[in-house]
Amino acid sequence: MESYRFSQPLFACDVVFPDLGIRARHLSFERCGTTLAVSLTREWHSRLPNVQAGPWQYAFRMHYQDMTFAVALWNNPSARTLPAHWMELRRMACAPDSPRNTASRFLSLMVGWLKANRPDAERCISYQDTAVHQGTIYKAAGWQIGYVAKARDRDRSKSRAGTNRAYRSDMNGQAPAGAEKIRWELVF
Repeated sequence: MESYRFSQPLFACDVVFPDLGIRARHLSFERCGTTLAVSLTREWHSRLPNVQAGPWQYAFRMHYQDMTFAVALWNNPSARTLPAHWMELRRMACAPDSPRNTASRFLSLMVGWLKANRPDAERCISYQDTAVHQGTIYKAAGWQIGYVAKARDRDRSKSRAGTNRAYRSDMNGQAPAGAEKIRWELVF
């Protein structure tokens, strides 16, 4: 399998990098291709590694000398009841060897980019899975809690009520889909 850790890898291999003293502030921020972001999300995401190939409006990465340490995918909100012009961080994944504070710095830089380039978006949102995360990155980046969705038991083994159509499957299993979620928001 080809590694996408580098934008243009010279050869495919697993490499263990020594601690180079790299800090989050040393990482460069930029937009990237969705192929890179999807590939590394599948490799690094802690809870939801199965991610669709698209469509995505924006993909970003944090890197040091072209070695990627974090990726993220943004699109309009998945919840149909929310305004379509808002931006939702759908997936963000950091490499296991990423420097401390990479996630919160990355979040701040992405929001800054969206404010400058998509002021019509008006608000950024993201959902935290309380079963595995505490919301530290959102707090550190100045986001506020917008909504708390209680845990739910989703039985998708039967057809939908009133029809013979099956439910859409949960790509990452039932545990992530049923866990309590917190919607974090940042208003421009």
